[in-house]
Amino acid sequence: MLYLICYDITNNSLRANFARKIIACGLDRINKSVYLGLIKETPLNNLEAELSRLLKLRGQPQDSLIILPLLARQVQDMRIYGRNDLDKDELSGEKSTLIL
Repeated sequence: MLYLICYDITNNSLRANFARKIIACGLDRINKSVYLGLIKETPLNNLEAELSRLLKLRGQPQDSLIILPLLARQVQDMRIYGRNDLDKDELSGEKSTLIL
């Protein structure tokens, strides 16, 4: 399933730790603290548990984490303004590659 994960973390090292863990799960960074991609349920559950644990242990009261499931159609309908090299088909899982 497609997920959008975003966070607002004040601590630089904790924020970098979040980024590494999310990228390691295969999501793409689409903005500074916003990630989008396909992830299966078990890896998502593991990632969510780890990020929420870190947030409780090292986060500040104003810090937040949002995990939002999306449909491929919602990604295709996304409006982008300014410079951004996103491939909506790739991010939504709609891009197919045929190898002959």
